[in-house]
Amino acid sequence: MSDSTSDAGPKVSSPAANALIYVTLIAFLALGMFAGWRSHRNAGLFLKAIKSQSVWSLSLNFLAVNIGSGIFFSLPEVGTIAGITGVFAYAFASGAPLFLFALIGPLFRKHNAKQWSMTAFVMERYGRPLHILYGIICTLFVGMYMVSELTTIYSVFQLLTPLHPLAPMIVICIITTIYTAFGGVFASLMTDAIQCILIFVLIIVAVITVGVSVRPSREDIERAGLVKPTKMGGELFVILTLAIAFSDMYHQGFWQRTFASRNDRDLRWATFNGFWLVFIVTALVGMAGPLAAWSGTWSPDSDVPGSSAFFTIIASMAGWVSGLTLVLTTSLSCCAIDTCQTAMFASLYDLVEQKVSIWVVRAVVILLNIPVIFLAMRAPDILQVYLLADLLASATILPVLAGLISKLNFVHWTDALVGCFGGIIAVGAFGQAYLGNRHDGWRLLLLDGGLYVDDERVLGAFCFAPLGSVVFMLFFAGLRMGVTKLLGRQQYHYINTVSNTDDDDDMISNPDKFSTDFNRENAEKKTGPKIAGLQYGNGGTLSDTG
Repeated sequence: MSDSTSDAGPKVSSPAANALIYVTLIAFLALGMFAGWRSHRNAGLFLKAIKSQSVWSLSLNFLAVNIGSGIFFSLPEVGTIAGITGVFAYAFASGAPLFLFALIGPLFRKHNAKQWSMTAFVMERYGRPLHILYGIICTLFVGMYMVSELTTIYSVFQLLTPLHPLAPMIVICIITTIYTAFGGVFASLMTDAIQCILIFVLIIVAVITVGVSVRPSREDIERAGLVKPTKMGGELFVILTLAIAFSDMYHQGFWQRTFASRNDRDLRWATFNGFWLVFIVTALVGMAGPLAAWSGTWSPDSDVPGSSAFFTIIASMAGWVSGLTLVLTTSLSCCAIDTCQTAMFASLYDLVEQKVSIWVVRAVVILLNIPVIFLAMRAPDILQVYLLADLLASATILPVLAGLISKLNFVHWTDALVGCFGGIIAVGAFGQAYLGNRHDGWRLLLLDGGLYVDDERVLGAFCFAPLGSVVFMLFFAGLRMGVTKLLGRQQYHYINTVSNTDDDDDMISNPDKFSTDFNRENAEKKTGPKIAGLQYGNGGTLSDTG
């Protein structure tokens, strides 16, 4: 970890830091266990929590799944580079993708009223091959989110306290693992809602304190700049909106919250409220970047990176503000980590088709925390981790979502798979054409130049990735259908044969109807309709159209 700002200002003393961190964690453990008491014996609430959340609880959960302690690094950094335009671009891009869930969520329910995860839909629509690919990508995505979150909290503990960050970082993982293993998705939803109320209050207090204490003059603001619209800020509206929207589709935490809405109307209102909550919080935090430049606590000529701009402001204030920041970041990390753990559990449980004991999957999630912590200690570039994940999502998600469109029921899993790889190829091909050589062009897939470059390579990568995936998918589908017709064979056509009766209300109101012993969950195995003599998922069929 960088020590560039480790001595920038007052740290919380060791006794105070231990008290603040561990009291906060114990409080959240008690809250999580209390919330999990209702769900730990109810398989429906533990695994799915379908239709269990009100509008405001869901609104706060959409805020929770969108933010983590990383916002104190990435958002101010954008502000120091792209100015106010960049801050508002990031804030808009963070919240706007929620509206996609308001649009897509009802389509899932129309497809299958008992739908509870994206991976389950992929299995029904495309079958096992794409289901495996999607499940692996989801697991890797959540793992990368956890790495970036733990990297951030490691840096925060290093900046604000004299403690070695490893011990509290491990305890955070243990605490969240305990209450999510006890209460499942429902416990995560309930704790996130309450945690976000606390977080929102703390952020407002911090903003007021900073606003009263830090008052740059008009001359300081004009000298530092960052007020006028910039080209990079405008590009970030497009890049970040595409990047975050597509990556959210691979985050099971968003789907869990979408399916937890009681009805489509509640989902629409929750995404609307969630957008504004996310926008306000991220914009306020992001403005720390320009504010640090205007007040002189940070300068582009200094050795302090722009990602530490927020902490240079904290360093110039009273010590209790550092303590408040410590509680705030610990709370945000709990929100982010428990969401990632439940999302990872859901991805893995779906990946094994729910044929393995829940306790085995729980154990795997616990073990996966070990390499995540190890990678976090190696201090990867947080923004770089997010960018790579976002580009992968942009290149692969549209062929998966195409399965929701009835007019594209001719799309086979092989078409979607080719589309996924085609999106990746399209980025490399664009890079080679734009940069003029093969080496630099295909290295664009790694985005090793970062987000803030002087040309349009990153913008082009995030635009060509989804476009290329759709083009490759449709081209291969046309080619496959042509060959099938020449061979005189039946054309593939998906028909939804999933029962659309909705008994999820019983799952919530009558838990005794469902297994209270999770080892009995696999007693009955569901099998899907056969496609040409093969078990091929829960709904795909061949129709005689050719």
